[in-house]
Amino acid sequence: MKCITYFISVTCLTAVSASVLAQDIQGMSFSHEDWELYCSNTGTCRVAGYQNDDVNQSEPASILLTRHAGAKQTVKAEFALASFEEEELPVSKVRNIHFFVNGRDLGAVSVEGNELPLMGTLSKLQVNALLEVAAQNVKIEFKNQDLHWQISDKGMTATLLKMDDFQKRINTVSALIKKGRNSEAGVLAAAPKFVVKPVKTANQPYRTLAPTQAHYQALYKTLMSSQPKTEDVAEGFCEGIYTGDGQEPQPIQLYKLSGQKVLATTLCWRAAYNEGYGMWILDTSLKGPATFITETASDFSEGHIYSGQKGRGIGDCWAIAEWVWNGQQFVQTVDRWTGMCKGLAAGGVWELDKIEAVLK
Repeated sequence: MKCITYFISVTCLTAVSASVLAQDIQGMSFSHEDWELYCSNTGTCRVAGYQNDDVNQSEPASILLTRHAGAKQTVKAEFALASFEEEELPVSKVRNIHFFVNGRDLGAVSVEGNELPLMGTLSKLQVNALLEVAAQNVKIEFKNQDLHWQISDKGMTATLLKMDDFQKRINTVSALIKKGRNSEAGVLAAAPKFVVKPVKTANQPYRTLAPTQAHYQALYKTLMSSQPKTEDVAEGFCEGIYTGDGQEPQPIQLYKLSGQKVLATTLCWRAAYNEGYGMWILDTSLKGPATFITETASDFSEGHIYSGQKGRGIGDCWAIAEWVWNGQQFVQTVDRWTGMCKGLAAGGVWELDKIEAVLK
């Protein structure tokens, strides 16, 4: 998979509550062993744990723990249980699946239907029993007389501690790992999803410049020079672009936006199961500096830039992003990961967000 880095510019709103003032919350992610954490610009954190693939006969399984920012926020737990071999199980086999923590039977779980993955939500009692031992070695299982799933505890403590840290709960009464006596007065306050008003644009390019046409080379150089520089890629991210036999410039398509602005797009790279288009904003004159948006785009339609990149060929994990034109700039409104590449389901099972927004 091509390594993808998103450069995010997010408008965050201010929220006032009994907790501290929440300003400019920046979404983040963290992973360790078989667990991962995604926290969004609202302060909401989602922690997902999975099976350990090194364990023999370990079927795909995951638990998702969600906690909002702010005081007096409980943890919600969902689960997904799948199979490497089956797409559906006999109804008789999915009856009486129980949840176990360290061998302790915490009662049956409810699942919807018999198609895999089996999805459901843990009860408050089951969640609390799991969290009580989150700082220890713990055996997490779902099973009945026919079926068995085990979720690894490797990385669980580290990711929950990172969540506590992000939400400023360490040493407070609401911490999951490093609990203390401090009140929740200083925990991170929840922020609302920021609002973006989309402005509809043209759906078809008004002009396509081929590499042999006049003005192409000047525009190409303008676009390439606007890309962020990194230590790994001295010339930026767009590789100059793919044809099949080698790399050479591809046609540049131009779309009319609004406010005398134009969107320029061209194919940047192609890998085994992904490809990415570069997107830039510039004036209708096509002169002057360009503003780089992304080099991972998959599609553009009526003011919306979409990106969907597989984590691996079978498509059980995806990085998803979206940018929306608001009349002046493209604002990133989605930055999402569907969970580790663990064979749970085509398209992934979770929505692990770093950016959450509302379109109005």
